[in-house]
Amino acid sequence: MCDVLVALADATKNGTILFGKNSDRPAGECQVLHFAPAGQFTEVECSYLKLSLDSEFLATMGCRPYWCWGYETGLNEAGVVGGNTAVFTRSSVEDKTRRQPGLTGMELLRLGLSLGKSAEEALQVIIEFLENYGQWGSALQGKGHDEGSYDNAFLLADRTEAWILETAGKRWIAERLAGGVCSISNELTIRTTSTISSADIKDYASQNGWWNEERDNFDFARAYGDHEHYSRQGAHIRLMRSRQLLQKHRGSIDAAVMMEILRDHYENTFLGGPQFHQFLPDFHTLCMHHSPSGFTWGNTATSAIIELNPADSAPPPLWLCYSPPCTGIYNIYPFSTRLPTAVTEPGKAGLTVLKAPEAPEDTFDQESLWWRCHRILEAIAGDPPARHRELQRLLGHIEEHSLNTIAGILSKSPARRESELCRFAQSEVDALLGVLSLLEERWHLS
Repeated sequence: MCDVLVALADATKNGTILFGKNSDRPAGECQVLHFAPAGQFTEVECSYLKLSLDSEFLATMGCRPYWCWGYETGLNEAGVVGGNTAVFTRSSVEDKTRRQPGLTGMELLRLGLSLGKSAEEALQVIIEFLENYGQWGSALQGKGHDEGSYDNAFLLADRTEAWILETAGKRWIAERLAGGVCSISNELTIRTTSTISSADIKDYASQNGWWNEERDNFDFARAYGDHEHYSRQGAHIRLMRSRQLLQKHRGSIDAAVMMEILRDHYENTFLGGPQFHQFLPDFHTLCMHHSPSGFTWGNTATSAIIELNPADSAPPPLWLCYSPPCTGIYNIYPFSTRLPTAVTEPGKAGLTVLKAPEAPEDTFDQESLWWRCHRILEAIAGDPPARHRELQRLLGHIEEHSLNTIAGILSKSPARRESELCRFAQSEVDALLGVLSLLEERWHLS
Protein backbone atom coordinates (compact mmCIF):
# COMPACT_ATOMS: atom_id res chain seq x y z
CA MET A 1 0.00 0.00 0.00
CA CYS A 2 1.34 3.43 -0.94
CA ASP A 3 0.15 6.91 -1.77
CA VAL A 4 2.07 9.20 -4.14
CA LEU A 5 1.21 12.90 -4.56
CA VAL A 6 2.32 15.81 -6.71
CA ALA A 7 1.53 19.52 -6.83
CA LEU A 8 2.83 21.31 -9.91
CA ALA A 9 4.06 24.90 -10.03
CA ASP A 10 0.67 26.57 -10.50
CA ALA A 11 -0.67 24.85 -7.38
CA THR A 12 2.12 25.57 -4.90
CA LYS A 13 2.89 28.51 -2.68
CA ASN A 14 6.23 29.42 -4.24
CA GLY A 15 5.96 28.16 -7.82
CA THR A 16 7.95 25.01 -7.05
CA ILE A 17 6.92 21.38 -7.66
CA LEU A 18 6.10 19.37 -4.53
CA PHE A 19 6.29 15.57 -4.63
CA GLY A 20 5.39 13.30 -1.71
CA LYS A 21 5.05 9.61 -1.01
CA ASN A 22 4.06 7.42 1.92
CA SER A 23 5.70 4.03 1.43
CA ASP A 24 3.60 1.42 3.23
CA ARG A 25 5.41 -1.86 3.81
CA PRO A 26 5.15 -4.91 6.11
CA ALA A 27 5.60 -4.00 9.77
CA GLY A 28 9.22 -4.53 10.78
CA GLU A 29 10.76 -4.26 7.30
CA CYS A 30 13.57 -1.72 7.54
CA GLN A 31 14.15 0.89 4.86
CA VAL A 32 17.37 2.78 4.27
CA LEU A 33 18.28 5.96 2.43
CA HIS A 34 20.73 5.04 -0.30
CA PHE A 35 22.96 7.19 -2.52
CA ALA A 36 24.31 5.72 -5.79
CA PRO A 37 27.03 7.72 -7.57
CA ALA A 38 26.97 8.18 -11.33
CA GLY A 39 28.95 5.70 -13.37
CA GLN A 40 29.18 3.23 -16.22
CA PHE A 41 27.27 -0.01 -15.63
CA THR A 42 27.63 -3.22 -17.61
CA GLU A 43 25.22 -5.26 -15.49
CA VAL A 44 22.72 -4.87 -12.68
CA GLU A 45 21.83 -7.68 -10.26
CA CYS A 46 18.11 -7.39 -9.57
CA SER A 47 16.00 -9.67 -7.41
CA TYR A 48 15.18 -12.17 -10.15
CA LEU A 49 17.14 -11.07 -13.19
CA LYS A 50 20.68 -10.02 -14.04
CA LEU A 51 20.51 -7.22 -16.60
CA SER A 52 23.34 -6.87 -19.12
CA LEU A 53 23.81 -3.20 -19.86
CA ASP A 54 26.25 -0.74 -21.33
CA SER A 55 24.84 2.40 -19.81
CA GLU A 56 25.96 5.57 -18.09
CA PHE A 57 23.87 5.85 -14.94
CA LEU A 58 22.98 9.17 -13.38
CA ALA A 59 23.59 9.63 -9.67
CA THR A 60 20.48 8.71 -7.71
CA MET A 61 19.27 8.74 -4.12
CA GLY A 62 16.30 6.84 -2.80
CA CYS A 63 14.54 4.90 -0.05
CA ARG A 64 14.61 1.15 -0.41
CA PRO A 65 13.74 -1.92 1.67
CA TYR A 66 16.98 -3.25 3.18
CA TRP A 67 17.01 -6.33 0.91
CA CYS A 68 16.15 -4.62 -2.37
CA TRP A 69 18.16 -2.89 -5.13
CA GLY A 70 15.17 -0.86 -6.30
CA TYR A 71 13.71 2.32 -4.82
CA GLU A 72 10.31 2.91 -3.27
CA THR A 73 10.88 6.67 -3.67
CA GLY A 74 13.82 8.31 -5.41
CA LEU A 75 15.37 11.20 -7.31
CA ASN A 76 18.31 11.75 -9.60
CA GLU A 77 20.93 14.41 -10.23
CA ALA A 78 18.86 15.86 -13.10
CA GLY A 79 15.97 16.67 -10.76
CA VAL A 80 13.65 13.81 -11.72
CA VAL A 81 11.65 12.31 -8.85
CA GLY A 82 9.38 9.32 -8.70
CA GLY A 83 7.55 6.70 -6.69
CA ASN A 84 5.67 3.48 -7.40
CA THR A 85 2.62 1.84 -5.90
CA ALA A 86 1.02 -1.59 -6.25
CA VAL A 87 -2.04 -2.02 -8.47
CA PHE A 88 -4.05 -5.18 -9.02
CA THR A 89 -5.20 -5.94 -12.54
CA ARG A 90 -7.12 -8.55 -14.46
CA SER A 91 -4.05 -8.97 -16.58
CA SER A 92 -2.02 -10.11 -13.58
CA VAL A 93 -4.66 -12.75 -12.80
CA GLU A 94 -4.86 -13.96 -16.40
CA ASP A 95 -1.09 -13.99 -16.91
CA LYS A 96 -0.09 -15.40 -13.53
CA THR A 97 0.36 -19.00 -14.70
CA ARG A 98 2.30 -17.87 -17.76
CA ARG A 99 4.60 -15.29 -16.22
CA GLN A 100 8.30 -15.75 -15.67
CA PRO A 101 10.23 -13.80 -13.01
CA GLY A 102 10.87 -10.28 -14.21
CA LEU A 103 11.48 -6.88 -12.62
CA THR A 104 9.75 -5.49 -9.56
CA GLY A 105 8.19 -2.04 -9.60
CA MET A 106 10.94 -0.72 -7.31
CA GLU A 107 13.59 -1.92 -9.75
CA LEU A 108 11.78 -0.38 -12.70
CA LEU A 109 11.62 2.93 -10.83
CA ARG A 110 15.34 2.96 -10.04
CA LEU A 111 16.20 2.07 -13.64
CA GLY A 112 14.05 4.95 -14.86
CA LEU A 113 15.74 7.39 -12.48
CA SER A 114 19.19 6.05 -13.34
CA LEU A 115 18.75 6.66 -17.07
CA GLY A 116 16.15 9.41 -17.46
CA LYS A 117 17.13 13.08 -17.50
CA SER A 118 13.49 14.19 -17.52
CA ALA A 119 10.24 12.72 -16.26
CA GLU A 120 9.29 11.73 -19.80
CA GLU A 121 12.68 10.09 -20.40
CA ALA A 122 12.37 8.15 -17.13
CA LEU A 123 8.89 7.07 -18.24
CA GLN A 124 10.23 5.77 -21.54
CA VAL A 125 13.02 3.87 -19.78
CA ILE A 126 10.53 2.14 -17.48
CA ILE A 127 8.33 1.26 -20.48
CA GLU A 128 11.29 -0.20 -22.38
CA PHE A 129 12.37 -2.43 -19.49
CA LEU A 130 8.75 -3.38 -18.79
CA GLU A 131 8.13 -4.48 -22.37
CA ASN A 132 11.45 -6.34 -22.62
CA TYR A 133 11.50 -8.11 -19.24
CA GLY A 134 8.01 -7.91 -17.76
CA GLN A 135 7.13 -7.43 -14.10
CA TRP A 136 6.79 -10.47 -11.91
CA GLY A 137 8.28 -11.82 -8.69
CA SER A 138 7.54 -11.21 -5.05
CA ALA A 139 8.26 -7.72 -3.77
CA LEU A 140 7.28 -8.66 -0.20
CA GLN A 141 9.72 -10.27 2.21
CA GLY A 142 8.70 -13.81 3.13
CA LYS A 143 5.91 -13.98 0.51
CA GLY A 144 5.88 -16.27 -2.52
CA HIS A 145 5.32 -14.98 -6.04
CA ASP A 146 1.55 -15.60 -6.11
CA GLU A 147 1.00 -13.60 -2.92
CA GLY A 148 3.82 -11.07 -3.12
CA SER A 149 3.70 -10.03 -6.79
CA TYR A 150 1.72 -7.13 -8.18
CA ASP A 151 1.55 -4.77 -11.11
CA ASN A 152 2.66 -1.18 -10.64
CA ALA A 153 1.67 2.42 -11.15
CA PHE A 154 4.25 5.21 -11.15
CA LEU A 155 4.18 8.96 -10.60
CA LEU A 156 7.17 10.79 -12.07
CA ALA A 157 7.93 14.51 -12.04
CA ASP A 158 10.60 16.99 -13.02
CA ARG A 159 10.79 20.77 -12.86
CA THR A 160 8.18 21.31 -15.58
CA GLU A 161 5.68 18.44 -15.65
CA ALA A 162 4.57 15.11 -14.21
CA TRP A 163 3.52 11.76 -15.66
CA ILE A 164 1.30 8.97 -14.37
CA LEU A 165 2.19 5.53 -15.74
CA GLU A 166 -0.09 2.57 -15.01
CA THR A 167 0.72 -0.98 -16.03
CA ALA A 168 -0.90 -4.38 -16.48
CA GLY A 169 1.68 -7.07 -17.17
CA LYS A 170 3.74 -5.78 -20.11
CA ARG A 171 1.02 -3.37 -21.17
CA TRP A 172 0.85 0.23 -20.03
CA ILE A 173 -0.93 3.56 -20.33
CA ALA A 174 0.35 7.04 -19.39
CA GLU A 175 -1.02 10.51 -18.82
CA ARG A 176 0.91 13.78 -18.86
CA LEU A 177 0.16 16.42 -16.20
CA ALA A 178 1.12 19.98 -17.09
CA GLY A 179 -0.39 21.65 -14.02
CA GLY A 180 -2.57 21.28 -10.97
CA VAL A 181 -2.45 18.51 -8.38
CA CYS A 182 -2.82 14.76 -8.54
CA SER A 183 -2.23 11.58 -6.57
CA ILE A 184 -2.23 7.82 -7.09
CA SER A 185 -2.85 4.95 -4.71
CA ASN A 186 -3.39 1.19 -5.03
CA GLU A 187 -5.90 1.26 -7.85
CA LEU A 188 -5.89 2.18 -11.52
CA THR A 189 -6.85 5.83 -12.07
CA ILE A 190 -6.49 6.50 -15.81
CA ARG A 191 -9.98 6.31 -17.30
CA THR A 192 -11.05 7.50 -20.75
CA THR A 193 -8.28 10.01 -21.49
CA SER A 194 -4.57 9.29 -21.81
CA THR A 195 -1.52 10.67 -23.57
CA ILE A 196 0.18 7.49 -24.80
CA SER A 197 -0.32 3.75 -24.34
CA SER A 198 0.66 0.28 -25.52
CA ALA A 199 -0.41 -0.32 -29.13
CA ASP A 200 -2.68 -3.23 -28.22
CA ILE A 201 -4.13 -1.89 -24.95
CA LYS A 202 -7.68 -1.79 -26.37
CA ASP A 203 -7.47 -4.94 -28.49
CA TYR A 204 -6.26 -7.05 -25.57
CA ALA A 205 -9.12 -5.82 -23.38
CA SER A 206 -11.63 -6.54 -26.13
CA GLN A 207 -10.26 -10.02 -26.80
CA ASN A 208 -10.59 -10.93 -23.12
CA GLY A 209 -14.14 -9.61 -22.84
CA TRP A 210 -13.18 -6.74 -20.52
CA TRP A 211 -14.43 -4.06 -22.93
CA ASN A 212 -17.21 -3.99 -25.49
CA GLU A 213 -16.01 -1.56 -28.13
CA GLU A 214 -19.44 -1.38 -29.77
CA ARG A 215 -21.16 -0.33 -26.55
CA ASP A 216 -18.72 1.70 -24.42
CA ASN A 217 -15.90 4.18 -24.70
CA PHE A 218 -12.61 2.63 -23.62
CA ASP A 219 -12.05 3.03 -19.87
CA PHE A 220 -8.66 1.62 -18.87
CA ALA A 221 -9.29 1.47 -15.11
CA ARG A 222 -12.64 -0.23 -15.60
CA ALA A 223 -11.38 -2.66 -18.22
CA TYR A 224 -8.13 -3.69 -16.57
CA GLY A 225 -8.88 -3.31 -12.84
CA ASP A 226 -9.21 -6.59 -10.93
CA HIS A 227 -12.67 -5.90 -9.53
CA GLU A 228 -13.38 -9.61 -8.94
CA HIS A 229 -10.52 -10.30 -6.51
CA TYR A 230 -9.48 -6.93 -5.09
CA SER A 231 -11.75 -4.60 -3.15
CA ARG A 232 -11.14 -0.92 -3.78
CA GLN A 233 -11.99 -0.17 -0.15
CA GLY A 234 -8.31 -0.36 0.74
CA ALA A 235 -7.29 2.30 -1.78
CA HIS A 236 -10.21 4.37 -3.04
CA ILE A 237 -10.96 6.24 0.19
CA ARG A 238 -7.27 7.11 0.59
CA LEU A 239 -7.05 8.22 -3.03
CA MET A 240 -10.07 10.49 -2.70
CA ARG A 241 -8.77 11.88 0.60
CA SER A 242 -5.35 12.79 -0.79
CA ARG A 243 -6.93 14.46 -3.82
CA GLN A 244 -9.41 16.32 -1.59
CA LEU A 245 -6.60 17.68 0.60
CA LEU A 246 -4.45 18.67 -2.38
CA GLN A 247 -7.38 20.57 -3.86
CA LYS A 248 -8.17 22.17 -0.50
CA HIS A 249 -4.65 23.62 -0.25
CA ARG A 250 -4.17 24.30 -3.97
CA GLY A 251 -2.24 27.53 -4.40
CA SER A 252 -0.66 27.40 -0.94
CA ILE A 253 1.05 23.99 -0.94
CA ASP A 254 4.57 23.96 0.48
CA ALA A 255 6.65 21.36 2.30
CA ALA A 256 4.82 21.94 5.59
CA VAL A 257 1.41 21.45 3.93
CA MET A 258 2.62 18.27 2.21
CA MET A 259 3.76 16.97 5.61
CA GLU A 260 0.30 17.70 7.03
CA ILE A 261 -1.39 15.81 4.19
CA LEU A 262 0.87 12.78 4.53
CA ARG A 263 0.09 12.64 8.28
CA ASP A 264 -3.67 12.51 7.70
CA HIS A 265 -6.05 10.06 9.46
CA TYR A 266 -9.29 11.68 8.22
CA GLU A 267 -9.17 14.23 11.04
CA ASN A 268 -12.16 16.56 11.12
CA THR A 269 -14.30 14.20 9.03
CA PHE A 270 -17.16 11.88 9.92
CA LEU A 271 -14.64 9.00 10.00
CA GLY A 272 -12.86 10.51 12.99
CA GLY A 273 -14.26 10.93 16.46
CA PRO A 274 -13.70 9.69 20.01
CA GLN A 275 -13.75 5.99 19.08
CA PHE A 276 -10.90 6.29 16.56
CA HIS A 277 -7.19 6.48 17.02
CA GLN A 278 -4.57 5.52 14.48
CA PHE A 279 -3.12 2.63 16.50
CA LEU A 280 -6.42 0.72 16.25
CA PRO A 281 -7.28 1.43 12.62
CA ASP A 282 -10.61 0.26 11.24
CA PHE A 283 -9.78 1.53 7.75
CA HIS A 284 -6.74 2.48 5.73
CA THR A 285 -5.43 6.01 6.19
CA LEU A 286 -2.76 8.02 4.37
CA CYS A 287 -0.55 7.73 7.45
CA MET A 288 -0.71 3.95 7.78
CA HIS A 289 -0.54 1.96 11.01
CA HIS A 290 -0.48 -1.79 11.54
CA SER A 291 -3.78 -3.09 12.87
CA PRO A 292 -3.79 -5.64 15.73
CA SER A 293 -6.65 -7.40 13.93
CA GLY A 294 -4.67 -7.64 10.71
CA PHE A 295 -7.03 -5.33 8.79
CA THR A 296 -3.98 -3.33 7.81
CA TRP A 297 -0.88 -5.41 7.23
CA GLY A 298 1.85 -2.86 7.71
CA ASN A 299 3.02 0.64 8.54
CA THR A 300 4.20 3.64 6.61
CA ALA A 301 7.87 2.69 6.60
CA THR A 302 9.12 5.95 5.10
CA SER A 303 7.43 9.21 4.19
CA ALA A 304 9.33 11.37 1.72
CA ILE A 305 8.89 14.86 0.27
CA ILE A 306 10.95 16.44 -2.52
CA GLU A 307 10.65 20.06 -3.66
CA LEU A 308 11.84 20.94 -7.17
CA ASN A 309 12.62 24.56 -7.94
CA PRO A 310 12.36 25.43 -11.67
CA ALA A 311 14.88 28.23 -11.12
CA ASP A 312 17.49 25.95 -9.51
CA SER A 313 19.29 23.22 -11.49
CA ALA A 314 21.06 21.70 -8.47
CA PRO A 315 19.79 18.31 -7.24
CA PRO A 316 17.20 18.94 -4.52
CA PRO A 317 17.41 17.65 -0.96
CA LEU A 318 14.91 15.12 0.36
CA TRP A 319 12.68 15.39 3.42
CA LEU A 320 12.39 11.96 5.03
CA CYS A 321 10.51 10.57 8.01
CA TYR A 322 11.26 7.05 9.22
CA SER A 323 8.02 5.48 10.55
CA PRO A 324 4.43 6.71 10.12
CA PRO A 325 4.85 10.49 9.94
CA CYS A 326 2.42 11.23 12.79
CA THR A 327 4.91 9.48 15.08
CA GLY A 328 8.06 11.06 13.72
CA ILE A 329 9.55 14.12 12.09
CA TYR A 330 10.85 14.96 8.66
CA ASN A 331 14.59 15.46 8.55
CA ILE A 332 16.14 16.92 5.41
CA TYR A 333 19.02 15.17 3.64
CA PRO A 334 21.29 16.50 0.89
CA PHE A 335 21.77 14.79 -2.46
CA SER A 336 25.21 13.63 -1.43
CA THR A 337 27.41 10.66 -0.57
CA ARG A 338 27.89 12.23 2.86
CA LEU A 339 24.66 11.06 4.43
CA PRO A 340 24.47 10.50 8.20
CA THR A 341 25.43 6.90 8.90
CA ALA A 342 22.33 6.34 11.02
CA VAL A 343 20.00 6.77 8.03
CA THR A 344 21.92 4.38 5.77
CA GLU A 345 22.20 1.53 8.30
CA PRO A 346 19.74 -1.31 7.63
CA GLY A 347 20.13 -3.30 10.82
CA LYS A 348 21.83 -6.59 11.38
CA ALA A 349 20.59 -8.22 8.18
CA GLY A 350 23.11 -6.22 6.17
CA LEU A 351 22.90 -4.81 2.67
CA THR A 352 22.74 -8.03 0.68
CA VAL A 353 20.30 -7.87 -2.23
CA LEU A 354 18.27 -11.09 -2.30
CA LYS A 355 15.00 -12.38 -3.69
CA ALA A 356 12.19 -11.20 -1.45
CA PRO A 357 11.00 -14.61 -0.22
CA GLU A 358 14.57 -15.48 0.77
CA ALA A 359 15.49 -12.18 2.39
CA PRO A 360 16.76 -12.74 5.94
CA GLU A 361 14.64 -11.33 8.72
CA ASP A 362 15.85 -7.90 9.64
CA THR A 363 16.50 -7.32 13.34
CA PHE A 364 16.85 -4.33 15.63
CA ASP A 365 20.12 -2.43 15.46
CA GLN A 366 20.91 0.41 17.86
CA GLU A 367 22.91 2.20 15.14
CA SER A 368 19.98 2.30 12.70
CA LEU A 369 17.70 5.34 12.88
CA TRP A 370 14.90 3.41 11.17
CA TRP A 371 14.96 0.73 13.88
CA ARG A 372 15.15 3.28 16.67
CA CYS A 373 12.05 5.02 15.26
CA HIS A 374 10.27 1.69 14.84
CA ARG A 375 10.89 0.76 18.46
CA ILE A 376 9.38 4.07 19.58
CA LEU A 377 6.38 3.43 17.29
CA GLU A 378 5.74 0.05 18.93
CA ALA A 379 6.09 1.58 22.39
CA ILE A 380 3.55 4.32 21.59
CA ALA A 381 1.04 1.71 20.43
CA GLY A 382 0.99 0.30 23.98
CA ASP A 383 -0.15 3.63 25.46
CA PRO A 384 -1.17 5.82 22.51
CA PRO A 385 -2.64 9.03 23.97
CA ALA A 386 -0.04 9.81 26.64
CA ARG A 387 3.08 8.65 24.80
CA HIS A 388 2.01 10.13 21.49
CA ARG A 389 1.50 13.57 23.06
CA GLU A 390 4.87 13.35 24.81
CA LEU A 391 6.62 12.37 21.56
CA GLN A 392 5.04 15.19 19.57
CA ARG A 393 5.87 17.74 22.26
CA LEU A 394 9.54 16.75 22.24
CA LEU A 395 9.95 16.37 18.48
CA GLY A 396 7.93 19.28 17.12
CA HIS A 397 10.57 21.94 17.61
CA ILE A 398 13.18 19.98 15.62
CA GLU A 399 11.01 19.81 12.50
CA GLU A 400 9.93 23.43 12.93
CA HIS A 401 13.59 24.47 13.13
CA SER A 402 14.33 22.56 9.92
CA LEU A 403 11.46 24.22 8.04
CA ASN A 404 12.54 27.67 9.22
CA THR A 405 16.21 27.11 8.38
CA ILE A 406 16.24 25.29 5.07
CA ALA A 407 15.37 28.22 2.79
CA GLY A 408 18.45 30.12 3.94
CA ILE A 409 20.72 27.14 3.27
CA LEU A 410 19.27 26.54 -0.20
CA SER A 411 19.92 30.17 -1.15
CA LYS A 412 23.69 29.59 -0.89
CA SER A 413 25.96 28.67 -3.79
CA PRO A 414 25.84 24.97 -4.81
CA ALA A 415 29.26 24.15 -3.33
CA ARG A 416 28.55 25.85 -0.02
CA ARG A 417 24.99 24.53 0.01
CA GLU A 418 26.00 20.86 0.04
CA SER A 419 28.50 21.38 2.83
CA GLU A 420 26.00 23.26 4.99
CA LEU A 421 23.22 20.78 4.24
CA CYS A 422 25.44 17.89 5.30
CA ARG A 423 26.28 19.57 8.61
CA PHE A 424 22.67 20.58 9.18
CA ALA A 425 21.33 17.10 8.40
CA GLN A 426 23.75 15.53 10.86
CA SER A 427 22.84 18.00 13.59
CA GLU A 428 19.10 17.39 13.12
CA VAL A 429 19.61 13.61 13.16
CA ASP A 430 21.65 13.97 16.35
CA ALA A 431 18.83 16.02 17.87
CA LEU A 432 16.27 13.36 16.88
CA LEU A 433 18.44 10.57 18.29
CA GLY A 434 18.76 12.55 21.52
CA VAL A 435 14.97 12.68 21.91
CA LEU A 436 14.67 8.98 21.10
CA SER A 437 17.29 8.16 23.73
CA LEU A 438 15.43 10.23 26.31
CA LEU A 439 12.16 8.44 25.56
CA GLU A 440 13.81 5.02 25.56
CA GLU A 441 15.07 5.75 29.06
CA ARG A 442 11.74 7.12 30.30
CA TRP A 443 9.74 4.28 28.79
CA HIS A 444 12.26 1.59 29.85
CA LEU A 445 12.92 0.35 26.34
CA SER A 446 15.82 -1.96 25.73
